[in-house]
Amino acid sequence: MNPKHLDQELDDLRGDKAEEVPELVRSRMNSVYQELKGSGEKVTPGRRRRSWWQRLIITAACAAVAVMLMIGLGFISPAMAETLKQLPFMKSVFQLAGDSGLKQASITGVTSDVQQSVTHGDLTLSISELMYDGSRLSLVLTKKEPDGGNPSFYEWWNARDMQLGPANNIDFYINGELANTAWGMAPGGEAAPESLIVTALESPDLHVPEAFNFKMVVFIPDVGQSFTFELPVKKKTLESVVLTPEAAKTFDHINLHIKRIEISQTTIRLITEIKGAPGQDIKALQEAIPDKYKTHGILTLLFDLLNDQGQTATMIGGNGNGQGNTLSGSSSYEPFAAMPKSVVIKPYISTQDGEKLYISELEMTVPVQ
Repeated sequence: MNPKHLDQELDDLRGDKAEEVPELVRSRMNSVYQELKGSGEKVTPGRRRRSWWQRLIITAACAAVAVMLMIGLGFISPAMAETLKQLPFMKSVFQLAGDSGLKQASITGVTSDVQQSVTHGDLTLSISELMYDGSRLSLVLTKKEPDGGNPSFYEWWNARDMQLGPANNIDFYINGELANTAWGMAPGGEAAPESLIVTALESPDLHVPEAFNFKMVVFIPDVGQSFTFELPVKKKTLESVVLTPEAAKTFDHINLHIKRIEISQTTIRLITEIKGAPGQDIKALQEAIPDKYKTHGILTLLFDLLNDQGQTATMIGGNGNGQGNTLSGSSSYEPFAAMPKSVVIKPYISTQDGEKLYISELEMTVPVQ
């Protein structure tokens, strides 16, 4: 970056502040979501040379100090944030390895630069980027070790899950209360092997305010201590719409209700319910449904979402649970290129051979108003 341009940005920005479920049911639902997500898984010599090099280092160091000062004080505009992310040492992991929604969030400046680190022994974990659009919370978690962190963080995490007794775990808190939520992670890939993208707060029955105090506790068994991060989080989104159509259809004892559809330029989220008859518990509900819709005796209904142009949204995650006589599900998708005029919801079952068995009798179209 040209130091003169950086000085001008600093002058312009001066004074502006940046602002009870059966375990088998839950296990089967979440395992299917993870399987789907994984399958979806880019020279002048002498003194003159020395003097020129020293000036370059000093200039770069001053620019870097100014940049870090702005970050620390919160003096970053969306335009400036995007400029900084083009620098090698500031490249956005969301842009490098995120889905299209996270890329869009980073480009348009609706992410937050956190810059928090916790160290225990030789291991340092840090959070750099965070996005909360009301539908999901995603953040970049990075590992740093003296040996350079080989293998990748994703491989390192999964290897410990398989080798150790107690598994690595992450807990999330909203305003001091433990959030009953599933979570998932995606690798940073070749571009950011030391980083993970962690996503949570997508559970169907979880009610999250637009602004809250967020705490994330990462437990690594062989370290023996928890890495705790705390920060304020506020919903940031672009053009968005929330639909509560209460649309419903019934076929083969599957009573499907569309409870909510959240559509924005960063995430599409579908919340559904499958209800049993009055007085019918989840076990009886499952038994009433024909076996052709089940895997290992459990119904796990999934959904394709299409816009009015026939384009299918890419699924990026989801989870489900059950309570009383209701199976609830939350599915998240990458955004459409533009706000659709309608959304077609196509329920299907993922068969053991990986095929989709659509249930056309439960298909519904919801207009976007």
